[in-house]
Amino acid sequence: MTGWYVYALTGAAAPPFRAGHRQIEFVRIGQFHAAIARMAEAPALSEAALQDQHAIVSAIAGKVDALLPARFGAFVDEAELAAIVEWRAGAIAEALALVRGREQMTVRITGEPESAPVHAIDSPSGTDYLQQRRAAASPPFPHVVAAIEKAVRSIAGATRVEPGRDRARTSVYHLIERGTSDVYRDALRSMPQTVTASLEIVVSGPWPPFAFAPELLA
Repeated sequence: MTGWYVYALTGAAAPPFRAGHRQIEFVRIGQFHAAIARMAEAPALSEAALQDQHAIVSAIAGKVDALLPARFGAFVDEAELAAIVEWRAGAIAEALALVRGREQMTVRITGEPESAPVHAIDSPSGTDYLQQRRAAASPPFPHVVAAIEKAVRSIAGATRVEPGRDRARTSVYHLIERGTSDVYRDALRSMPQTVTASLEIVVSGPWPPFAFAPELLA
């Protein structure tokens, strides 16, 4: 039995095309479209399969003005996809409006996390407990994140920050207008070196808006 492997939801259709060994077509689902490949089963999870999916989604992004990448493994039939899209139509429309004409840049910050002195408290008060919870939930390197936001304030249309663990690898995602990645990189280079001292900061992109797509499909 053939099912639909969904690579992305889009605001408009494009002609069918071949990406690698997959035939990609656009099918209408309600007021939206889905970029799919017809398969007997979903591909097995592997590094190569993830790279293939990234390349295919990037190819789709080059053919439409707005898309929401699906997570790896989004294998459904037509009725299931239609039900999901109908249920989340509002969120999909809002997300497509946000990403339309935009692409994603990613900044990864790696290093030893900043930390405030920790004092032992035998019986923490409610205020102390809430402060500790907020500190634990906050992303590392707040001064670097703030400097990045200041540098790209006039360029970024939306921001998402994802805290890391271990050596506190924090990821900062921005949506920028398509074709302005060089301007974005130049803006980041203007940050004072004192802000980024002892840290590794890697900028990548432009990419399809992976970090700004709602989790609609598993």
